[in-house]
Amino acid sequence: MKVHLVAGFLGSGKTTAITNACKSLMDNGFTTSIVTNDQGKYIVDSKFVQSLNIPNAEVKGGCFCCNYNQLNDQIDFLNRSVQPNIVFAESVGSCTDLVATVLKPLLKFKEQEIEQLTFSTFVDSRLLFSYLLGEKLPFDDDTNYIWSKQIEESEILVVNKVDLLEASELQQLNLLADKLYPTKIKLYQNSLDVESINTWIKTIDKQHKLQLQTIEVDYKKYGAGEANLAWLDEEIEFTSNDYSALNVVDEFINKFSNGVMLENSPIGHLKFLVSYNNRNQKISYTTLPTKSSSNIDLTEKTNRVRLIVNARIQTSPEKLRESVFNIVEELNKNKHVDIKEDAISFFRPGFPKPTYRLV
Repeated sequence: MKVHLVAGFLGSGKTTAITNACKSLMDNGFTTSIVTNDQGKYIVDSKFVQSLNIPNAEVKGGCFCCNYNQLNDQIDFLNRSVQPNIVFAESVGSCTDLVATVLKPLLKFKEQEIEQLTFSTFVDSRLLFSYLLGEKLPFDDDTNYIWSKQIEESEILVVNKVDLLEASELQQLNLLADKLYPTKIKLYQNSLDVESINTWIKTIDKQHKLQLQTIEVDYKKYGAGEANLAWLDEEIEFTSNDYSALNVVDEFINKFSNGVMLENSPIGHLKFLVSYNNRNQKISYTTLPTKSSSNIDLTEKTNRVRLIVNARIQTSPEKLRESVFNIVEELNKNKHVDIKEDAISFFRPGFPKPTYRLV
């Protein structure tokens, strides 16, 4: 069994790359699976992966490093139930220090089961370009510290979403990255492009020896950086009597996302999974959003929609929850729709306490 650990900050495009890699590998006869990870308990990405019929398991309620034993158990579960050739393990985007807390423990405790272990770190090309130009990133300094540490410890650095840069910007980014990170393997990737995904697959398949360079991490800054981010998860059911449920969901998503942007609250990620008529549509907004509408197909009609919301935003959890509550209250005045919230959770991540830290 090969295990590919995938890290990178919130909104860097890890899930899109992993699911597309799994599709490509399955088309070529491989059995794949994914371990998703989050500080919360209700994960949009897990439901999305399931809708694609990719076997998956979850590590919930904390990052891989602080829940290493759960990660170990989930890999064992997949090995027993699916017997995958390849497992992608996607770390929560607010985590760093993975060499010492995840990779080294996996090599120590699962040496017999794991045939190959690789480590890829994703970064949004636009954020990396700004960083290399000396510009300030959108988040608080402590949260930016996590972002920079993820880059520092990366072995394969996947510079993602390059299709969102101008050709001249990409060329300059390439030169700057080569100058600052001369020893790193760097891939410039559009994860929606099959050729880019296959290049990443071939690159990680060749990596049979990890460098395993443990980095110095100031856990006080790391903990403060995580605590700057508010987590909100919930499920919302929209029921209508005039086939307008999708329209109301579309209005909810637009009001919530636009409200966050108007307040200039930096977005880690803001994800929605819209489920209706046996279909699932994932909608994402990230630190540098590229759209301001949900793009739901409103030509379809349904009386019932289930919505899962995952928000990771630099604000207070209470403010985030109040925003959702107010929008639901406003939309519930529509006499043709009934909106019910469920599984509501809003919090700040706890201080990182790795199960192991092998240096």
